[in-house]
Amino acid sequence: MQNPNLPHPETKQKGYTIIELGIALAIIAVLIVAGLAGVTTVLNSSKANAQIEDSGIVLAKLQSILTSTNTSGMTTAAAIGSSLFPASRVSGTTVANKFGGSEFVASNSAALTSSSNGVDLAVNVGAIYVMTSVPKAACADIANSLASLANAAWVHAAAVSSDTDAGSSTNLTTANMVKKPGGTVDGTAVGTRCNATTTPTLAFLMRP
Repeated sequence: MQNPNLPHPETKQKGYTIIELGIALAIIAVLIVAGLAGVTTVLNSSKANAQIEDSGIVLAKLQSILTSTNTSGMTTAAAIGSSLFPASRVSGTTVANKFGGSEFVASNSAALTSSSNGVDLAVNVGAIYVMTSVPKAACADIANSLASLANAAWVHAAAVSSDTDAGSSTNLTTANMVKKPGGTVDGTAVGTRCNATTTPTLAFLMRP
């Protein structure tokens, strides 16, 4: 007689095989990664929009300051003193952007006096606004938006840690230019330059 506490001999135990569990875990992992990627994209987009808004104000203020062709005294510290940057992103004499990079302002002391970079200005005409460590995913939106406000613009991969670096003629070259002086933004150049490095540096020329 069959013991009622034991499973019927014809009853099969049902469950998941190791292969089935592996497939389920793989699907879950893919969904998690896709979700994280989506969150990152949304966050980058939000930061990009906020950066565009802040930097647009900086460029407008910088343009209003350039009432003279002589901007030899224009530095990041001077720009901070003139309240060009949001106070929340200023710490002493340094400015942080929305992505954890830095922002600089440099006078055109020599960088744009050679036609080899596509610009031929006299010394101390105009000023250069630079933003570093911009994520590749946000670069094109920021470059296109801000370049339309500037006289000329560049996207390059050089490390910038000072006003001198920001205004270096070796960084502001024709090859890195995405907007020629007084011209329109070159969308193809923006895409190429933004994808050339993981965290591009953006530079914008403002002039009287």
